[in-house]
Amino acid sequence: MPLNLVPIGSSHTIQKICGTEAQRHHLEALGFLPGETINVLSRFNGYYVVTVKGSKIGLSDAFAKLIIVSFS
Repeated sequence: MPLNLVPIGSSHTIQKICGTEAQRHHLEALGFLPGETINVLSRFNGYYVVTVKGSKIGLSDAFAKLIIVSFS
């Protein structure tokens, strides 16, 4: 399921990163890698605040849709 559809406060495992090569590279450079745990902290005006690999990161809705996570 895409990250933009998961409930706030939930924790999931990243399964796949979609998008163009440049988009995938950008997300992977930020630490969004398959197998990593991602926590969704909040959502506001189309932006998400998540934690991955111990870092708090803000994502646009467009990037959140590219991150496919498992049900936890």
